[in-house]
Amino acid sequence: MLKSLTQRIVKPLLSIIAFSVVFISLLVAYTSIQEISVYLGLKKLIVPVVGTGSMYPSLYWDKSEQGPDDVDKSAIEEYRSTPLMYRRFSGLKLFGKTYFYRPVEFGDLVAFKNDTTRAILAKENKNQESGFIKRVIGLPGDTLEFRDGYVLRNGERIEEPYLYHPRSTYGQEQVADCQAIIIPPDHYFVLGDNRKISADSRGDLGLIVDSDINFILPFNEQDLYHSLWRDTSQDDQLLGTPTLDSQEFYSLLNLARRAAGAVPLSPKSSLVASASLRGSQLLTGSSSTLENTLASAGYSNIITGEFTTRGHYTAEELIQNLLYFPATAEQVLDPKYQDIGVVAVNKEIDGCPTQIIVGQLGGYVPAEYPQEVIANWQDLVHNLEQVIPSWEQAQDYPTIDQAKLAELLTILRARLSLARAIVASMQDNQWLTASQQQAITADDDASARANTLINELNGE
Repeated sequence: MLKSLTQRIVKPLLSIIAFSVVFISLLVAYTSIQEISVYLGLKKLIVPVVGTGSMYPSLYWDKSEQGPDDVDKSAIEEYRSTPLMYRRFSGLKLFGKTYFYRPVEFGDLVAFKNDTTRAILAKENKNQESGFIKRVIGLPGDTLEFRDGYVLRNGERIEEPYLYHPRSTYGQEQVADCQAIIIPPDHYFVLGDNRKISADSRGDLGLIVDSDINFILPFNEQDLYHSLWRDTSQDDQLLGTPTLDSQEFYSLLNLARRAAGAVPLSPKSSLVASASLRGSQLLTGSSSTLENTLASAGYSNIITGEFTTRGHYTAEELIQNLLYFPATAEQVLDPKYQDIGVVAVNKEIDGCPTQIIVGQLGGYVPAEYPQEVIANWQDLVHNLEQVIPSWEQAQDYPTIDQAKLAELLTILRARLSLARAIVASMQDNQWLTASQQQAITADDDASARANTLINELNGE
């Protein structure tokens, strides 16, 4: 009986335990293999993304950062906000050979971080350890050059279907347009796909050292993104052509201003003329101030401003670029401005086709004066109105020096006229004119001279 019971209960139990041990062992082995595969860079894993506007259209660009993607209105694929990439394994050396090392190739997406990325992210109040994701455009030994909005790699213009807009690559602080750069050993030149807002190797980021790269997605494994990329067959036709439609730009900007509660801007021909002159000066290195160019074009206003950007932009690109950066967004949406002039200036500088877009703004706001300042000028008016008649009566006195009296009355009447005009302007919240400002400065000397004459005449 006991033996039968053992056979019915213990043996099945042992079988279950044995199966469980085998299953758990296989599970542990599978998990270990997966972890090892990830560690060796054989299996992709999720890489968090920060500031993906620079890698649009492949990666997500949120509407809150002036991008077109809105998670509230459309589903965003996970691979656009959390891309799958391979961990960069430094390689395993056996018998003189290196295994599991994945070299970086042209067009690869790489994630990296270093002291520079930490500093840039700190300025943007973002997680400093998140790093950047960019595209590799230059390998060690490559020669790169930016010309007329295109990238030349080893003397050949490259096709870039992943770009948000064609003809959008222009030099920055580290690399100027039409300036060839040779990538040194162990370094890479990386760019964002949304070139006009990307912080990359052209600027403060500089070249990327091989050891900074943590993750990689080879170009030939980016099929997921192909449906988001452009058709490049018409890119050649854009060479040397203008792109900015200023009237369309004004319309788009005014739509943004209305949405922000600001009045629409009115295009002014004098501002267009000034912006054109200013663009030529900036391209040729001429030294002239904004104030001088505005004056030479016959434009004046209480408040003036200017924005400039190099490169070719469509109206949509330009407004998107201006609204993306907080400083320029605040400027072009400022309700104080009422006038605008925008122009694209093209010049060939030392054999390098160059374009700069200059926008100039003007506006008027009422002046505000402290009540005590207005009261002081009103007191001056009242005092002069009391004093002048008494001195006018002295014009008949034979004992008074009539020449000095005439000079005194001229000064007092001029001061009264000035004071009345100043009070009227201040009460109407009008800005004082340049001539009024000059007269106020000269009034101190006039007051001192009047006091001298009064003392001399009273002593006679």
